[in-house]
Amino acid sequence: MSYLLIVSTFVQFLKWPVALTALAFLPSAVWALGYQIATDVMVLALVLSGAAAYALVWWWQIRRWTVSWLSTFEHEITHGIFAFLTGHRVTGLKVTLRDGGHIMLLGPGNWLIDVAPYFFPTATVILILVMPWVPLFAGTIGQLALGLTLGYHLTSTWTETHHAQTDLQKAGFWFCWLFLPTANVVGLGLTLAAAGSGWDGVWAWLGVAASSPWRPSVIWQ
Repeated sequence: MSYLLIVSTFVQFLKWPVALTALAFLPSAVWALGYQIATDVMVLALVLSGAAAYALVWWWQIRRWTVSWLSTFEHEITHGIFAFLTGHRVTGLKVTLRDGGHIMLLGPGNWLIDVAPYFFPTATVILILVMPWVPLFAGTIGQLALGLTLGYHLTSTWTETHHAQTDLQKAGFWFCWLFLPTANVVGLGLTLAAAGSGWDGVWAWLGVAASSPWRPSVIWQ
């Protein structure tokens, strides 16, 4: 059995267990995100300000644009990243100025590839990874840049999530309703944690989520 077939079978097997687990942990994730923002608001002030600034500009101007090449490119790149991570070979990428785009890959595909752009902040993660190596992004500029990319991710996810979206149709709307809210909250929490305190912040956020008073083990007692 090939590596691709093994990975694809495993990912497909996890689909509904992951969805149900995500639903169960949504209250805990929301609580952990709120706790993090409330306790680290000064540390994250620049990040949150950058995200809010982008959201305002998006609402005032960007959402009216009909040209979407950059957001489409980032969307398709995210599909490609998760295709590669699940053993697929990406053979092509097509992005148009106004009519969307798609990636071409060898393999059966899976739900994780389909929904990846709707919860994974690719631009923000790339920026977090390169920040330690680029002096320009040290301090204020880096924090604001993170906020801008995070604002971009949140607004683009909002506009791309609708019933006519073929990616969501392929994954299944029931699955998306169960999985994506928690995936987005966890992604936002981990991103803010990394922006504020690096990897130590990531582990701390996971610890807060695990000890939340809204975790399933407490609710079901």
